[in-house]
Amino acid sequence: MVNVGKKNLVQQLDLILELRGFYPIVAIDTEFPGFIRDTPRNATEEERYKDVKHNVDNMHLIQLGVALLDEEGNTPWPGCCWQFNFCDFDPDVDASSPDSIELLVQSGHDFQEHRRDGIEARRCAHMICVNLFCQPHNSKYITFHGLYDVAYVIKMITRAPLPNTLNEFSDLVWTIFGRIYDLKYISRFFGGLLRGEIGLVGLSMLLDFEPEGIRHQAAYDSLLIGKLFIEMKQRRDNVEDERSESVLYDLEYLIFIGGALLPFPFLPPLRCLYSANVN
Repeated sequence: MVNVGKKNLVQQLDLILELRGFYPIVAIDTEFPGFIRDTPRNATEEERYKDVKHNVDNMHLIQLGVALLDEEGNTPWPGCCWQFNFCDFDPDVDASSPDSIELLVQSGHDFQEHRRDGIEARRCAHMICVNLFCQPHNSKYITFHGLYDVAYVIKMITRAPLPNTLNEFSDLVWTIFGRIYDLKYISRFFGGLLRGEIGLVGLSMLLDFEPEGIRHQAAYDSLLIGKLFIEMKQRRDNVEDERSESVLYDLEYLIFIGGALLPFPFLPPLRCLYSANVN
């Protein structure tokens, strides 16, 4: 695992760019300071997105984890993953959930070290975008329960608050990520995985896959997500079908038709984050 801070940022991003052509699968995970607004389980997708926007706009990204894999699950070297540590979050003054901060501290996060040696997200946004994202023609991105991961990456790259509407947000998801797969959503259609109602460690246990590293460290979680994606592909050949492509867990029952969001609660979810041509 490579910890990335302000001193080695350029070097590591250059290395990642060199490797991207050989390792087109990019697994990502983020760590952030929890939630200041909770979303009821029965919320509509528009309501859910409003809460995502409120939380992400008012909080700071702490870590971005990245793992590169090829179609066989190989990584550039054993245990290869990157952990981008950001300096923007100050636990003494910034919005956060106390329970989340306690969990992150117990998982090994040193916020003073992040403040001292970490990256300022706004200053490196363009470089991270060019080297890691906005390459949908030759990449696929893998997340687990990735709505907030995706939202924080979009905020970092655009250096702006999230869009006001779910439609605009979905356009950005398609533009920045292209093909993206959410393992929690895919698990709904995978036998023996409790219809997706499990966490990342639970998924790895059900697949008899031994997690490595420390939970809630973004690099290790991203590597686990990538490895689980390969494991699921090897067990079933339809993991990457249209039902799963570009669908994020918690934003599943809306599709774009003619630039309008239309609910289809009784149909199978269909590429709900498809970027339509909106005039």
